[in-house]
Amino acid sequence: MDIGIVIIAVVAILAVVILFRTVNVEDKSDEKSTSNVLENLPVPSFVLDSDFRIVNYNKQFESLVGNVPTDKFLYELFKDHKVIDALQECRENGTSSTPFYLKPSAEKRSYYLHLKRTDSEITGVIEECAHGSSKEDVELYQKMLHELKTPLSSIRLMLELLEEEDDTEQRNDLIRRIIDEMDRLNQLTSDLALLVKMDRGLVDRMDKVNLGSLIGEVIWQMNVLADNKKVSIEADLPANDVFVVGSKSLLKSLFLNLLDNALKYSPEKSKITVTMAEQEENVVITVADQGEGIPEDQQEKVFKDFYRATNKADGLGLGLGIALEVVKFHDGRLWLEENEPHGLKVNVALKKA
Repeated sequence: MDIGIVIIAVVAILAVVILFRTVNVEDKSDEKSTSNVLENLPVPSFVLDSDFRIVNYNKQFESLVGNVPTDKFLYELFKDHKVIDALQECRENGTSSTPFYLKPSAEKRSYYLHLKRTDSEITGVIEECAHGSSKEDVELYQKMLHELKTPLSSIRLMLELLEEEDDTEQRNDLIRRIIDEMDRLNQLTSDLALLVKMDRGLVDRMDKVNLGSLIGEVIWQMNVLADNKKVSIEADLPANDVFVVGSKSLLKSLFLNLLDNALKYSPEKSKITVTMAEQEENVVITVADQGEGIPEDQQEKVFKDFYRATNKADGLGLGLGIALEVVKFHDGRLWLEENEPHGLKVNVALKKA
């Protein structure tokens, strides 16, 4: 292991321990003492109140993010949902750590956030990762490459067979299979591109999005595929406009993903229903199918990358995992329910603009 990585990790851990002990032991009203400790730490360090507002920070933190108001929420400064998750975990469990990207950027430099909770405050330090990819990133990308090789190998084999085949019917069958594999490959690359885009923080700007209009576009786009499978898509959307603040491209990918997932597991001559209902500050969108559904004991697992509850449909098993990441990026909530008498309901709650 690179000795530089070890040193950085040790310094970061020591900084958390020192800061935690000092804040715990010193009189909480003695702000000067806490400031002195912060300034003497060699890494970006800060203190938050119980609501995650910034109370104090050192010069290293300021050089990293600039001068910020001491009442600003940390998750407003670092617009990465991993930071929000880490803050909530720290509040519940006392400590947490997470990799994150400082801001939406194409650069691969990433950071690690370490948090520890005292009675009424949260102390934290930030270390720069020596490499842009963590072990988990490498494993994920290896799985991506493996999954991409499968349709590519199939296409190559079928093209070789097509070159040697003289029977017209057999040739047409091979051509149809090649087209299917190309469609599958296209879906895989789209899923992977979106996954990398979100992981690297490469999102477009946030706009006021007309949700009803966007979902209408998605349903129109998916109807061609649904017709081919003899599945109907019905929508129950409000007559009035409902807006949310978010990335239009990510939200469109979210609902395309949910409808595509529902279509994959829908039997012929079944129905997919898309509903949208306003509930005080939120709007709840539900995509319900009449497929097999997902057993309750597997409903948490389907949000993990490369997990599929059944082998009856092709794909990477990234669909619901990506959907959850997009929803969390928009500070929303996603949950699953059974669709009576059979099937699955995927619910998404987003804050109205």
